[in-house]
Amino acid sequence: MIAGKGSLAGTLLLVLSATAAAQVPFSLLVTQPGVSAITIQNGGAVTMGAAVGSTQTAQILITYTGTGQVTIPQQPSIVGSSVFTATLSGKPPLSLSPGSGATLNVTFSPTNGSQDTAQLSLSYVETLSATQANGGTISIALQGIAPTFSLYYILQTNLNAVALAPGGQIPFPATVAGATSQASLNVTNTGSGAGTVTGITITPGSGFSLQGTPPFPYSVAANGGNLQVLVLYTPTAVGSNSGQVTISFGSGPPVTVNLAGTGISPSFTYQLLNTTPPTVSPGGTISFPGTNVGGSSSITVHVLNSGTASGTVNSIALAGQGYQFATPPVVPQTLAPNGSLTFTINFAPTTPGSFPGTLLVNSDTFTLSGTGLGPLLVFSYLANGTSITLSTTNSSVVFSPVMITQSEQLIFDVKNTGTLPATISNIGVTPVSGPYSVAGTPPLPVTLAPNGDFELEITFTPTALGYSNGTLMLDATSVALVGSGTQPPPLPPYTITGPSGTTAPFAQPTIGLSLANAYPVAISGSLTISATGMLPADPAVQFASGGTTVSFTIPANQTAAMFGTQGTQLGLQTGTVAETVTLTPSFATQAGNVPLTPATPSTLQFTVAPAAPQIIAVQLTALSANGFTVQATGFATTRTLTSSTIQIAPAKGFSMPNSQFTFDLSQASALWFQSTASNAYGGEFTVSIPFTFQGLAANQSIVNAVSAVSVTVNNELGASTSMQATP
Repeated sequence: MIAGKGSLAGTLLLVLSATAAAQVPFSLLVTQPGVSAITIQNGGAVTMGAAVGSTQTAQILITYTGTGQVTIPQQPSIVGSSVFTATLSGKPPLSLSPGSGATLNVTFSPTNGSQDTAQLSLSYVETLSATQANGGTISIALQGIAPTFSLYYILQTNLNAVALAPGGQIPFPATVAGATSQASLNVTNTGSGAGTVTGITITPGSGFSLQGTPPFPYSVAANGGNLQVLVLYTPTAVGSNSGQVTISFGSGPPVTVNLAGTGISPSFTYQLLNTTPPTVSPGGTISFPGTNVGGSSSITVHVLNSGTASGTVNSIALAGQGYQFATPPVVPQTLAPNGSLTFTINFAPTTPGSFPGTLLVNSDTFTLSGTGLGPLLVFSYLANGTSITLSTTNSSVVFSPVMITQSEQLIFDVKNTGTLPATISNIGVTPVSGPYSVAGTPPLPVTLAPNGDFELEITFTPTALGYSNGTLMLDATSVALVGSGTQPPPLPPYTITGPSGTTAPFAQPTIGLSLANAYPVAISGSLTISATGMLPADPAVQFASGGTTVSFTIPANQTAAMFGTQGTQLGLQTGTVAETVTLTPSFATQAGNVPLTPATPSTLQFTVAPAAPQIIAVQLTALSANGFTVQATGFATTRTLTSSTIQIAPAKGFSMPNSQFTFDLSQASALWFQSTASNAYGGEFTVSIPFTFQGLAANQSIVNAVSAVSVTVNNELGASTSMQATP
C-alpha cells in the first residue's frame, strides 16, 4: 500500500441530509481552493478531498440574514472523525448584526485512504427584542476522501498478479537475446478519492522499455481505479540486466520498482535424417529428389540445441509452392541443452519444373530445392495475327473491345512442352452463362505427346459495359479470359400506343409499346405512370396489373413489348381527378442491364379534364315506416361539389306539398376534399341525405308512398346526369 501519495483536486459536493434540518437565519457560502463557491442549507454536507499526509481547507462564510442581533458564544464542535478540525476566524463570543458575518475554517487532514465523516455544530443566540431571544445551532455534515495507491505486476509467462512494495523487484524470466518478455505494471488507487500519477519513467539502455504509457498527469479513479503500463525486456546479449521504473505522484515522494532479467542464447544445429548430406547450416540448401507431378517426397529435419542454456523455437515456417509440413510442428517449444524437436517436410509438385522454397526456424533461413517431373502445358492465342504465349506475368487471354450485341473469336493453342504425355479430360468455360464460349474442342479425353498441341476457338459476346472476366478450364488448370464491352447500338425509335389528348375519367383504356425496328438482343424495360396537376394526385391512376410501374420485355429481333402474362396490351385506370397523366419508359439490355433509354425519352401523355360531377350509383338506405336516407356515390374531377337536387315522385294515390329539394354541399365538400383522408379516394364522394315524412296513416309506410327518387349533383362546371332509385 502506498499511502499519502497521489493528489486529489479540491472538490465541494452538496449532499442533502436525510433528516431535514431546522432553518436558521444565516446564509452559508462554502469555498475551497480551485472550486467555485457553493451555497448550502443548514444540515447540508461538504465533501473535502486531500492526499494522505496533506491538508485541505474549506471556508464557510456565515452571514446573518435576520433583523435582530446574533451572538456566537463559542468555537464550533465536531463529532466524528478526528481528521476534521474547525475554528472561527474571530475569537468568541462574536456579535453579528444583520448583513454581517463570520468565517468558519474547516480543515481535513487524512491519515489513510478510507472515507471519513463528521458532524460540525455551531451554537448561536438570536436576540429579536429586549424580551425575546432564541437559541439555535448551525449543523453541517463533513465528508473526506483521499487517494492511496498499491502496485502489482503480472508476468506474461504465468499471468499471476503479484503484489509489489515500493522498492520491490519484477523478476523477468530468462529471455533469449533478441526476443522480448513482457510484464504489466499496475498502479491501483484503493483510496476513497481520485489521485494523480504525474509520470512513469524507466532507466534507459538496460534492455528494458515501457509501452502504453498515457499522457501525464493521469487521473486514477477512487475505489479500484487502475493505470496499467507494459514493461518490456529485450536483451541484446547473454548476461544479466537490471533497471528501474520510477513512478511520480501529484503529491508525496516518487516510488521506484527494480527490474531484473537474464539474456540467454541457445545454439541450434540442424540434421537431415533421410538424405545426403546429413547436416545443413543456416543459409544452406535442403535438396529434395526429383518427384513426379502428383507424387510426393519428404525430408525429416532434426533441430538440436547444442548450447549450454535452454532455447526456445518460437516459429517454424515454410514458403514456396509444393512444400508443406507432414504435421505442423507445435511452437513455441523450449529445448533444454541437448534437447531436440523433429518435423517432416513433404514436397508435392503440381507441375513440372524447379520449385524454390524457404524454411525459416526462428531467424535461421534455409533454401528448399525440388524438381517436379511430368508433362507441362503451355498456352498461347492468336490475336490480330500475333501469337501471344501466356506466362506468370501475362496469364490472361485478352480480347479487343467489342460492341455489345457483337462477338469476337480468338484461336487458343494448347501445347505439351513437358517430358511425359499429358491427358486432358474436361474443357469448358465459366461462368457457364457468361459472355465467353468455346468451340472446336477435340474428342475428350485427349492425350498430348511431348510437343503435341491442339487448337480451340473462344468467342467473347459481351453483355455488360466495361470489363468482363471469365475462365477457361482445362481439368484443374484455369486460364483467365478478359474482355470489355462497349456501348451497344442506340435503341430504335419506339411508339407508345394508348389514350391521348383529353381522356374520360374512371376509364380503363389499354396501352402498348413497340419498336420501329427489331433490336439484336433482348430488352428489359419498364413503364412508369406519373400524374401532375393542381389537385392531389389520384392513387387510382395505375396499371391494371397494379402499381404505377410495370415491367416489359422485348425479345431479341422482335419489336413488340410483352407485359408478362398480359401480352402486348395492358390496361390502365385514368382515375377521377382532373390532372395530366404521363407514361415514361426506360430500356436496358436484358443480359447485363446496359441502359438504352434515350437522353430525352418519348412519352405518352393524356389529360383528365375538369368536368361536372358524375353519379355512379344511387340507393335508398335506412328504410323505415316514415323515412329513408338517399345515398349517392360518384366522382368530381374538380374535387368540388356545390349542391345536390333530389326529386321525390309520390306513388299513385299520394301527394306531397313539395317534391323537389336542393341541398348546399359546398361546406361538406370542402371538409371532405380538403382532408388528408380524401386523397386516397381521388375525386370520389358519397352524399348521404336523410328524409323523414309526416302525415302517413298508421297502416301506411314510405314504401307505399314513394315510387322513385331522382338525384343530381352539381359543381361549378355543371350538373351530373340524374340517376334514380326506388324504395
